[in-house]
Amino acid sequence: MKLELIRRPIHAPARWSGFAIFTLLFALSPQTAATEMPPLPVGIASFGAAVAGDDLVVYGGHIGRTHQHSIENLSHRFLRLNLTAPEEGWQSLDDDVEGLQGMPMVPHGREVCRVGGLRARNHVGSEEDMHSIAEVRCFDLDRKAWRDLPPLPRGRSSHDAVVYDQHLYVVGGWQLRGADEAVQWHETIEILDLSTPDATWESVPQPFIRRALAVAAAAGKVVAFGGLGKEGTSDAVDVFDVATRTWSEGSEMPPTNDRLHGFGVSAFGVGDRIYLSAGDGVVHALDPAESRWEKELGKLSTPRFFHRLLPHQDRLLFVAGAGRGGHLDDVEVLEMSALSPGAVAAEDAELESGPGLAETASWPGFRGHGHSLAEDADLPLRWSDADNIAWKAAIPGYGQSAPVLWHGQVFVTSVEGPSSETLILSALSFDTGEVRWRRRFAASQEIEASEMVSRGAPTPAVDEERIYAFWESGDLIALSHEGNTLWQRSITRDYGDFHGNHGVASSPVLTDEAVVIQVTHDGPSYFLAVEKATGETHWKVDRPAKVAWTTPVVVPGTYGQEIISSAAGRVEALDARTGERIWYRNGVEKNHVPSVAVDGGLVVVASSATGQNFALDRLGRGELGDERVVWTAEGVASGFGSPVVHGDCVLFVNKAGVVTCVDRSSGEEGWKHRVADACWATPIVSEDRVYFFTKKGQTTVLGPGTDGPEVLAENSLTTSGTVYGVAAAHDAFLVRTGGEVIKIADRRPAEAVSRVAEIAESEQAALD
Repeated sequence: MKLELIRRPIHAPARWSGFAIFTLLFALSPQTAATEMPPLPVGIASFGAAVAGDDLVVYGGHIGRTHQHSIENLSHRFLRLNLTAPEEGWQSLDDDVEGLQGMPMVPHGREVCRVGGLRARNHVGSEEDMHSIAEVRCFDLDRKAWRDLPPLPRGRSSHDAVVYDQHLYVVGGWQLRGADEAVQWHETIEILDLSTPDATWESVPQPFIRRALAVAAAAGKVVAFGGLGKEGTSDAVDVFDVATRTWSEGSEMPPTNDRLHGFGVSAFGVGDRIYLSAGDGVVHALDPAESRWEKELGKLSTPRFFHRLLPHQDRLLFVAGAGRGGHLDDVEVLEMSALSPGAVAAEDAELESGPGLAETASWPGFRGHGHSLAEDADLPLRWSDADNIAWKAAIPGYGQSAPVLWHGQVFVTSVEGPSSETLILSALSFDTGEVRWRRRFAASQEIEASEMVSRGAPTPAVDEERIYAFWESGDLIALSHEGNTLWQRSITRDYGDFHGNHGVASSPVLTDEAVVIQVTHDGPSYFLAVEKATGETHWKVDRPAKVAWTTPVVVPGTYGQEIISSAAGRVEALDARTGERIWYRNGVEKNHVPSVAVDGGLVVVASSATGQNFALDRLGRGELGDERVVWTAEGVASGFGSPVVHGDCVLFVNKAGVVTCVDRSSGEEGWKHRVADACWATPIVSEDRVYFFTKKGQTTVLGPGTDGPEVLAENSLTTSGTVYGVAAAHDAFLVRTGGEVIKIADRRPAEAVSRVAEIAESEQAALD
């Protein structure tokens, strides 16, 4: 699969939902738009740059001819570009800064910090006198003021650095001390705890000596790429485990035709992937947890090295650097859908061998990856009882969860018995609806079944190793894809029974390390993270006792993954590794059912009360005041489904089935459209369509529009009960009612392929 590279104004993104964007094209060559982002005042290489919030910041850099170093050949500029309004151009942040090169700049909240660097003491034409410095200084973008951090143990330049989980990691590089002193290579990684005011640097040996390398972090790893050592350029990859403080060798960088190999590369971690750009212009992605390189994602229009690769919302920015024609002053932009939490680049469509798309398609949890966005899907537009129904599978008992899908298997939960005393997890074939296996478990807390209490409501989560199923009885169980129980625990036995008139419905979500459950009821409430492999508690954070049925969202953040939740009067963000509360806002009314929608730095909070549907700027810390509220949609109220982002619209559906388009930037209410009934399931966004599944089986498909939507299709389906949830992947929808799952797939008449996958009790007993 290749991603199209576009040079285009960054303030006009084709934004759709979450951290994903639909400029994912199967193109063999990049295409260029007519207009570009504003160029820097001068071409630069070997500079510091960072993105903090919506600000792109550039510091210093080399501006002279190659291998010529002097005070005059260094940039003495410290510049900012507002990425939401680039037409304003580059602005100076400080007119009195020292010219430096060979240093990284890292973001830390609303600060950007320059770490070490190379200082010139000679003027042009004089003998070069270059010195590596140990200074670490941070600039507050809001207060426009500098502060000093503890200096590095020794001067360092031509290195790289990254902030991960509140720690600053400095890797590689050397120390220059003028023309008459020998070069000293650095043999340690330096670590500074940014959460501790009096912290000092911790030195840990590193098993290599290289400079002009790239460093990035994801999935609990700090990874060093390439560089130049005493033996020449290198394509080595070295991995530092932040938990164990140990190094290991990773998979070498992908082969390149560039003679410089890994020299002057740039990398950045987004979610659970690290993206790398080398001098040949090719962009690759590394899964550091598996030490696996994914296929080539695309190629820059202008290959470059000694540049900076930086993320902003759903884009990668490739800033300046050195190219064949000399120093560059431009910024190229790569828009991609691979930035959403857990996304994996699909196999190239040109491959004639290997598994097909249907076998690798996934919808791994509640709202897919948490944003109701169907990526790389060719979904049906029209269907009815007589057309495009691939199969119907009866599910024993009753369930209100959505189905999830992983590589050809559909997983769905239900409960059975007058007190929901039997918990059921069924695995179905995505192709046929036939039962692969079915498992039953005894509930640890029995709850009288009724239409007023949740019954099998939490949606399971699945990854490449396990299925994680949770029920309102408090039972959390992990199984293999073959149906073998790997671990099982009762949350209610550990922390007390669940209380409330309508039960518990929050679904588990997955971080890199843990399964996270949000428990919000009339008793002791909390967030609980348990280890994926063992089920043991990773961390637990208490929250006020109050009833809600929302589900959190896991997204990439400034310090690693963040868990964002809106429930029972509060919206908040937690550090996924520790449970530490990053920011919060209290006083939200009736945010009990719809979950948040996260779109880059924007968190859309939904509520059944008018005046309580608003958007927050999430790039803060501590308690968020009114200044962090980007907009409030005063006349909007949400129903059961969560809001979704589609183009310039944030779409809300109220309990009467009225869809309202709210402008993503301003919060101004635009068009309204009534669908046939209330939607208990969250709408699904796919390319230029949004699908609204009503609770009685009607589906309205709307096309984009700011002045008003285009109704693309109205579909009706006879169901056995309420439509509770929908999954979408590849070319199909999976619709869940209380007692069945229905697969809707295009070009498949019901009379040809429809089947009902029901199993006799004797066969069920054999499967169990």
